[in-house]
Amino acid sequence: MNKEELRVYFICGTPNCPKGMFFKTLEAALKSGVTCFQLREKGDGALIGKEKLDLALKVKELCHKYHVPFIINDDVDLALQVDADGIHIGQDDMPVTEARKQFPDKIIGLSVGNVREYQLSEIDLVDYIGVGPIFPTPSKSDAGEVIGLKGLREIRELDKVIPIVAIGGITIGDVPAICESGADGVAVISALAKSSQIELDTQRFSAAFH
Repeated sequence: MNKEELRVYFICGTPNCPKGMFFKTLEAALKSGVTCFQLREKGDGALIGKEKLDLALKVKELCHKYHVPFIINDDVDLALQVDADGIHIGQDDMPVTEARKQFPDKIIGLSVGNVREYQLSEIDLVDYIGVGPIFPTPSKSDAGEVIGLKGLREIRELDKVIPIVAIGGITIGDVPAICESGADGVAVISALAKSSQIELDTQRFSAAFH
């Protein structure tokens, strides 16, 4: 995976946005500098069944309109149904070996929360790792223990090559320190999904890398 595609990695589902604002929020972010999008349709009020399938198909169309990779969180069946560009899995989801069998030519991302998880993971089979949470986050109830910039640096020291996207409570002002600590990009949920000026904030995230 091209590391530049990880720079401004937006993760979102309908429960993360104000009601009825999901597609408006997503398109505003896509046209303003988001480089990768992950559909994470989880939480109270999340769509299921045909509604979730229809949502994913519309999201794929929108992502491809702006030439942005479309990743699906966890849901293997959905990713196969809509022919997504990739899938992101956690430590407790499908084993990496099985994911690679199911998605031989697709992007696979893996969540890594600390050095031990990195060492126990089949990193050679994934395209990038999502490292964190770097800071406390309200967006993911299952986010795990905060590792800080120190934890990010430790994982980068172990592997100088694997593309890394940092996640967890990240704001625009954190980007320089996160890059210095070894990440190639930042993944955000609330910082964009709940933004009142999403185009401007997306542009600021993008500009922080230049």
